[in-house]
Amino acid sequence: MNKLCLFVAAMCCFGAAHAQEDPKESCDGIVKLYNDGDVDGALEEARWCVEALEQIKQAKEGDLFAADIAGWKRQSIEQNKAMGVALTEARYTKGGQTITVSLMGGAGGGDMGFLGGLAQMGMMSAGNKIRVGKHTGVASSEGGTSTVMVSLDSGGTLSFASSDAEMNSVVEFAKAFPVAEIDESRS
Repeated sequence: MNKLCLFVAAMCCFGAAHAQEDPKESCDGIVKLYNDGDVDGALEEARWCVEALEQIKQAKEGDLFAADIAGWKRQSIEQNKAMGVALTEARYTKGGQTITVSLMGGAGGGDMGFLGGLAQMGMMSAGNKIRVGKHTGVASSEGGTSTVMVSLDSGGTLSFASSDAEMNSVVEFAKAFPVAEIDESRS
């Protein structure tokens, strides 16, 4: 199952290029192109409109990854999208330890389709169930890495992983993280 997660994460790297267009530009042009009889052009503008709006939504989700959570300081944040899957990843450090937080879900919020659903089922099937706020999580340790996976009501998944922090530190961090706010922002 870890190979499937790595595959999805690797595919997100192919989506690193971002459209830098204001959605108003492409969204406003759709009706004009359609009225001019250019249905193909209108469809292309509609695709750009959706792309730009999804990027705005993903950027807002990234804003919820606070700079400081329970004494852990955010060092970096990256956002990518490919094949309809959006990935936001942030690294937090405290006392020489690192926890990596990954939010994976459909590009416009919501679920990740068949492949993402398969990955989510596999990730949530092993380990000890825990409560992270009002959400269900699974804490597991494999190959020296402590991981907490949290299934979001909006269809995405938040993961917290560390190869140098103890499991109890990862669980405490996950419980302090704004899981509910991120889930609400994706609805």
